[in-house]
Amino acid sequence: MLRLHFAGLNHIATNASSAKLNTLLNSPEAVAARKQINDRLALTLPGTLFGPTAGSPNPSALLRPLLDELAASKFLFETHDVQGVTWMLTVFLDAGQRAMWSTNLWQAVGSKPVALPPMGPGTSAWSVKTVDGHLLTVASFEDCLMVSKSVPSAPLPANPTPGKHPALSANLVDLVADLARLQPALNLPKAVTWPHFSVSVTAKGDALRSEATLKFTNAAPWKLDAFHLPTNSVRDPLISFTAMQGFGDWLARAPEFKEWELKSTPNQFFTWARSDVPYNLLAAAPMPNASNTVVQAAPHALHTLGTNVQAARLGRITFTTNRTEIGWGGMPILVPFVRPAPEPGNDFLLFGSMAGIIPMGPNTNPPPAELLNQFLPRTNMVYYDWEITEAKLAQWVPIFQLAAMLSPTPSFPGAAAANQWLRAVSPKLGNTITEVTAVSPTELKAVRRSDLGLTAIELTWLARWLDNPAFPALAYPTNAMPGLPPMPGGAPKQPGK
Repeated sequence: MLRLHFAGLNHIATNASSAKLNTLLNSPEAVAARKQINDRLALTLPGTLFGPTAGSPNPSALLRPLLDELAASKFLFETHDVQGVTWMLTVFLDAGQRAMWSTNLWQAVGSKPVALPPMGPGTSAWSVKTVDGHLLTVASFEDCLMVSKSVPSAPLPANPTPGKHPALSANLVDLVADLARLQPALNLPKAVTWPHFSVSVTAKGDALRSEATLKFTNAAPWKLDAFHLPTNSVRDPLISFTAMQGFGDWLARAPEFKEWELKSTPNQFFTWARSDVPYNLLAAAPMPNASNTVVQAAPHALHTLGTNVQAARLGRITFTTNRTEIGWGGMPILVPFVRPAPEPGNDFLLFGSMAGIIPMGPNTNPPPAELLNQFLPRTNMVYYDWEITEAKLAQWVPIFQLAAMLSPTPSFPGAAAANQWLRAVSPKLGNTITEVTAVSPTELKAVRRSDLGLTAIELTWLARWLDNPAFPALAYPTNAMPGLPPMPGGAPKQPGK
């Protein structure tokens, strides 16, 4: 159901092809972030291993050094039940490390484990029943140690053949997950048909190559056409550009989209950002007669969105007739908007985060032809994304900070360890390119070239999660909703009145 293999930081440090990755993961800031993560994980680990309570007076102190060795070593983690309650962890350690792991785990249990018969020459094993009724088993073999949690009737771990174990993959990372079966445990949206997912990461020169496959049970309804670009809207100097398609059928069935009662459903979407306008994110979607679409959508935006926004004291939704623009005013810095794009056919909606600063008229600085040639000629391209990751981080981090200021969650903790690491590695990050192609009606393949395996927005989400005071919880502790001062002018004017 889920299997994760990691080659270990020791392997990365000694592998010539991952020299840049080693620099990014072993800087002083990275070491400090890893310490913060492991310190917090050690507090929750006893409950995962032993159940709600543990008999040892301080099991976290006994388990804490094991986390450092886990990050440094090759390991394989597997789980085979829907809730992830039963699992097995195989860690490749030397004899001294295996002895310390077994001793620390034994002492942390707090109740006397039962020694098990040897499973071969040089092996040892013990088990204990945890307070939640499961069986915790620790088995030491020639080159690895296995820790498993299972139902009492489950078989003991098999003695792995040295050099043959799947954790000895040549890749830096291998991950396999049946997302459909894991949907309840991960709290994934039920409306989505989740695929079987696999990914591998390898080091190629100074970069990482990530390959992922998504296999669906039934044929997916994505419809692929030649990309139709908003050529008058996309303007250089770009720091990112994204093109995606094939989602129209799913979007048409979404209740939130149906509420807008639009006469057309877009099947393509484009986003981009420029280096000369801080905070500005732009996007466009094909829409016939875009001007009329904005006018028709304005009453719903003013009534539904406007009511919610004003109730939360987060500004006001407005409709500006001379620009045919729906805007969200009253927030600091950002002024999200939607209006017809400056395209000759009036056939695109333009979305953005900074209303009033995008020049209209002919495009005198078109995007580089080399960029467009990466995806325009390809007939099976579902998603293409290019970014200068350092520049995009300079956009996303303050946007996340601003969003936190306007929400019940705390602001992005600037002095926290993961954020300090992100600031330190940012100048060393170059281009990240992601391509997703349709191999068949039931399979997608994704390939990414990057420095850290993640895009700027993914790195920002990761740092915010790792710096969460409640880590490893995903949700932040919440404060009272701050809101903004009430805006003058009363209720917004309905279009046409």
